[in-house]
Amino acid sequence: MRTLGADGRPTSRRRRTVDEVGPSVPERGPKKELKVARHGTKLQDRVPQMLPPEMEALVSRLGLTCLQRTSLTKIDVNLVSAFVEMWHIETSSFHMPFGEVTITIDDVASLLHLPIGGLFWYPREHITEEMVVELGIQYLGVERGEMARHVRDCRGAYYSLQWLYDRFVEHRDASSWAFATRAYLMMLVGCTIFGDMTFTLVEARYLLLFRVLERLSAYSWASAALVTLYRHLEDASMFSCKQLGGYPTLLQCWIHEYFPTLGRKG
Repeated sequence: MRTLGADGRPTSRRRRTVDEVGPSVPERGPKKELKVARHGTKLQDRVPQMLPPEMEALVSRLGLTCLQRTSLTKIDVNLVSAFVEMWHIETSSFHMPFGEVTITIDDVASLLHLPIGGLFWYPREHITEEMVVELGIQYLGVERGEMARHVRDCRGAYYSLQWLYDRFVEHRDASSWAFATRAYLMMLVGCTIFGDMTFTLVEARYLLLFRVLERLSAYSWASAALVTLYRHLEDASMFSCKQLGGYPTLLQCWIHEYFPTLGRKG
């Protein structure tokens, strides 16, 4: 390539070699297949549909019993992943060829039959491990030594779903209905609207919602479910994220409701 220098005379410019300019930046390849937290089978195995009358009378007033009947045991990962890739954080909506669409609170109420009215109360973002231990002692009826060991095993502010099931069975057999109900509800929301990307744990901060059982019917559970799904969609839309938490049943049912021909064979 010939160019003109400052004096107007033609000069030659030598093409720089790879060693001089350094290695080229590799292109970002396609995103790996997204792992979707699916708890439908686990919900059927560990969260019983038939509860003792003492628990059934309380749980039926909360508006959460429908979650066990509306959970899908199989999730179309490819279909869900396709919509995750179209999610935009700035607008909290899916950018489609024809415009923007999003999941609304009315969709959550109609698809999951969760109460839409009431107080919006979402647990604090972060709690310490010491607080996790105290919550387990006070609201799950577990001894301090056992709670401390379980928190160490979980390596954070979590409760294991299997551990919660064991506490539920223990308190149910001992007729400790308040403790058994809280363990049951933690399993229920941990497998549905508050699903975690770990697939085996539930965040301990959700136990703050169940401190006063008689007050649970005053919450807008549809709002909490929608906020949680939005948060997990934002995380999963990042290229570095490989998992989708939240409640994929809600997302897939919404897709089938508004795009009935997608993901259907024949």
